[in-house]
Amino acid sequence: MENNEMNINPTPKKKSKVGKIILFIFLTLFLLAIIAAGGAYLYYKKSLTSVENCGDNCETVKFVVAENTGGAKIANDLEEAGLIHSALTFRIYLKFEASEMNLKPGEYDFNKGMDVEQIVKSLNEGVVAKTFNLTFLPGGTLAAARERLQNAGYRDEDITKAFEATYDHPLLKSKPADATLEGYIYGETYEFYVGETVENILKRTFDEMYKVIQNNNLETKYQNMGFTLHQAITLASVVQSEAGIMSLADQKQVAQVFELRLKRGMVLGSDAIIAYRADQINPNRSKTDMSYLNTIPCPWNSRKCAGLPPSPISNPGKNALVAVAEPAEGDYLYFISGYDADGALKMFYARTEAEHNANIRNHCGDLCKKL
Repeated sequence: MENNEMNINPTPKKKSKVGKIILFIFLTLFLLAIIAAGGAYLYYKKSLTSVENCGDNCETVKFVVAENTGGAKIANDLEEAGLIHSALTFRIYLKFEASEMNLKPGEYDFNKGMDVEQIVKSLNEGVVAKTFNLTFLPGGTLAAARERLQNAGYRDEDITKAFEATYDHPLLKSKPADATLEGYIYGETYEFYVGETVENILKRTFDEMYKVIQNNNLETKYQNMGFTLHQAITLASVVQSEAGIMSLADQKQVAQVFELRLKRGMVLGSDAIIAYRADQINPNRSKTDMSYLNTIPCPWNSRKCAGLPPSPISNPGKNALVAVAEPAEGDYLYFISGYDADGALKMFYARTEAEHNANIRNHCGDLCKKL
């Protein structure tokens, strides 16, 4: 019996020792996790405090939130402006302690003495957003649009960048890659928030023109006539330049003339196209210099080369866009704008060159002396 008692198996002691080691490791990792979590929480709370302790001497920072700007973009912009410690903790705060959906656009006066809670509260309450009106005219050009944007305070380099950017918009789907945005800035008066980008301004004008096209089912009508959207807008821009100040009925009749000429393979004969190209070559040219009629080469010389110009020559208005899709009935091949017997401006149409020349002699006056 004594020998049996002395040969007791020591294995349980080893197991007990291994268990203690595992328990120690677990407790150590648990403690480290608590420390890490505590450190992360302290970092998070620290990141919600103000960037500077500047009291009443904090410098005001203008901060602009454009329409439809998400929380991630606002967070990144705030960090870049030095108004918060971390964009990540700002987004976490929005997710768990505030609401991204309540952030309002506008121009804010922030300072580096504001903490995240104060900044978010301001963004939730919003400001009386400062807005401005910007007008682009039917018949206007890119050059005129640039001038209006400059007058609104935009830098020329920002305008150029926006004009040369690539846009994914249904209005532009058939625009050739090498064509400019000429003709696609829809003429209208728009209201924008102060600080809006030129790119967003242009997108708004694209939206407005495409809305006109959709609401009047013009794209389908253009396709039925054999025009791509770009070709139809190009022709509408010519109608706008030739008869934009006239009635819808006149614009439809002018569209009839151009479309019949295209169908017969004739030149368009539009001096507005030649004048547009002449303005591009020499913006300060004399409008009475008629030599451009002969010196402008194809494809822009509509007296010498058949077909449409490569791209629009102005911004077509609604009437011009509709006129191309719904031209008037008739078989006219010529038109001029001139004066009737009472001196009123009027469109005169002709079927033959002899009739057209008679209209020029009787009605054109000084209008035929300018290009």
